[in-house]
Amino acid sequence: MDSARERHQALQDLDEVLNEWKDLTLAENEKIVASDWDGLEELQLRKANLQRLIEKLESAFSKNESLSDQKKATERRRLKQIASELLALERSNEAILSERLAEADRQLKDSSKSIQSLRHVQKAYGNSRLSFWQAYS
Repeated sequence: MDSARERHQALQDLDEVLNEWKDLTLAENEKIVASDWDGLEELQLRKANLQRLIEKLESAFSKNESLSDQKKATERRRLKQIASELLALERSNEAILSERLAEADRQLKDSSKSIQSLRHVQKAYGNSRLSFWQAYS
């Protein structure tokens, strides 16, 4: 393979991986909205693997001496724009996830209050009330 083709392939590989990251991030959004936490975890594992690959491809891109500084600068600007778009999607997911977590926390607190109320009611039905009614039986 010639160096021009290798350069093009490295950038194409990086683009493909970044597109896959975007697809996974959009899928994460659907999992969060659907409260599919197992599915979300699976997607996050896949993204962790992609992160290592992105780092490897970016490092290879940076070390590529056959690319001119101007071409590297152009590609870095383009990659930075893609990264900004991905970051915006990640932040959106984070905001939705934070809302879901706050909702779950509220439900947990409400459940805890209900449990405490039931325990108080149960204590009110303690032995003294039973003894009172037993006197009439």
